[in-house]
Amino acid sequence: MAMKYRKRIRLFPGFYLNLSKSGMSATVGIKGFSINTGQKGTYLNTGIPGTGLYNRTKLDQSNNNSSDHISEIPKSIPQDDNSYEIKSYQPESITSEGLFGLKEAIVNAQIVKSELKHESEKLNIQKFISIIILVVSHALIFGIFIKWFRDNYKSKRDLSKEAKEIYNNFKLDIDFNMDESIQKDYISLKNNFDELLKINTIWDITSAKSVNRVKERSAASQALTRSKVIFSISSLNYINTQYDAFKFQNANGGDLYFYPGFIVMTGNNNKKFGLIDYRDITITHSPQRFIESEQVPKDSEIVDKTWKFVNKNGSRDKRYKENYEIPIVEYYELTLESKRGLYESYYFSNAGKARYFCNSLETYKDSLQKMNWKNDEQNKLD
Repeated sequence: MAMKYRKRIRLFPGFYLNLSKSGMSATVGIKGFSINTGQKGTYLNTGIPGTGLYNRTKLDQSNNNSSDHISEIPKSIPQDDNSYEIKSYQPESITSEGLFGLKEAIVNAQIVKSELKHESEKLNIQKFISIIILVVSHALIFGIFIKWFRDNYKSKRDLSKEAKEIYNNFKLDIDFNMDESIQKDYISLKNNFDELLKINTIWDITSAKSVNRVKERSAASQALTRSKVIFSISSLNYINTQYDAFKFQNANGGDLYFYPGFIVMTGNNNKKFGLIDYRDITITHSPQRFIESEQVPKDSEIVDKTWKFVNKNGSRDKRYKENYEIPIVEYYELTLESKRGLYESYYFSNAGKARYFCNSLETYKDSLQKMNWKNDEQNKLD
């Protein structure tokens, strides 16, 4: 059984994403059989290497009219009390044009990974049963039969170990080939993300509500619902690349994994996901003055102060006996949106480090934006 999976893994194609000034293209497959993804769609390439004979078939004609191709999804979900939820659409529905071939490859990798897990668990049970039988045989059986049970246990043990190793090591190989200028922008982005990981607090903004400042005697015009989240260097367990992803934890939806050529938004248990092209996202970022009613993070700057209850002109409302002072802190906001349904907003406690990261993210996106997709005729089989 394990031999079947080992052979299957050797034949499982890798994915190659080219990022260069001359264009952007992606290919999954091996010589003589590959899938090419470009601006004009996804194509199956078959042929005999070295002979000049090949065939090219468009795979995604049906996708052009499918429900997956959504022109635009509302960026906010209205709630009661004049509030709205800041949340992305379903991850599996936000895949960018041009990345369907890669998504299909990842789906296939997930299926194989699941089968390998099932096989590993089954062989582990068989190993457990065989060792019980071996122990019992020592007590009840003598002679040549003990050797058979011992050999049976060793065989099951080795098969179980091999299946577990294959499962743990199996990932879809994705290689990123970047021009020197694009790689330089990516390295800058990586360095600034490393600095971002050092800041005290990151919040995911999950909803917003307008505030009636006169009625509530408040200095704030908007009330935000936020949850502390963690950013990290991570990767999906079924993808293998030379670059780890920048992971954005998402409090009310799938986490975001920023790879050099695309962004993955996961669903529940990573079973459903969407792939987003950097060039499809709108990045907005700016410093924000925030009335902090909780503890101020150590790396935040207090830029002003206000009161729990204020008059129309912002001065202290003396009618309230227990009207205490509240600090106004400068945070930094990053919002990511796409027409297909991505909508996430984050606040960072250290405005300086967050500004550097957001600027480098925008620069990297602009570098990719300047590229053109390679002409599909240039991607014929060798």
